[in-house]
Amino acid sequence: MKELLTINQKDIDPSYVEQPDIAYRDRFAARAVLKDEIGRVALLFAGTRKYYKLPGGGVEDGEDLLLALARELLEEVGAEAEICGEIGRVEEWRVSKHRALHQMSDSFLAQVIGEIGMPSFTEQELADGFEVYWAEDVKEAIEKVSQTLDHADPEVRFMSLRDSVILKAAE
Repeated sequence: MKELLTINQKDIDPSYVEQPDIAYRDRFAARAVLKDEIGRVALLFAGTRKYYKLPGGGVEDGEDLLLALARELLEEVGAEAEICGEIGRVEEWRVSKHRALHQMSDSFLAQVIGEIGMPSFTEQELADGFEVYWAEDVKEAIEKVSQTLDHADPEVRFMSLRDSVILKAAE
């Protein structure tokens, strides 16, 4: 997988002071630039915190990466998809009050197969006000995701930077 970007906590919060003995938890994730039959791009809009993100998420222990992506797309968008190619990997080194996370997000181009159904959001996603948004094209998807590069929440800034880099690589 091609390396697209490594994001460190200091990239998101310039005042962050490195902590040399911090123990990071590894998390593997799969994300997609998912297009429908007319070229629209699926995004998730989190209404509570007002940000857009690509569909996808964590790979469970023992789960195949592409099967995890297929599961996430069905859960979050309500769509079955064909994986059409690799985009690349974004690596994140996040530190918050509650955790230290080393996340590796592998991203793929994908095409909707068949009818689009209803997503089955988790309780947390419902609480965050998730809904599916179809951007007209990759350019609009980049604009939507990039709107929150300066969001007050550092977690949202990480997601916005990660997903804007993935979308630009998919152009």
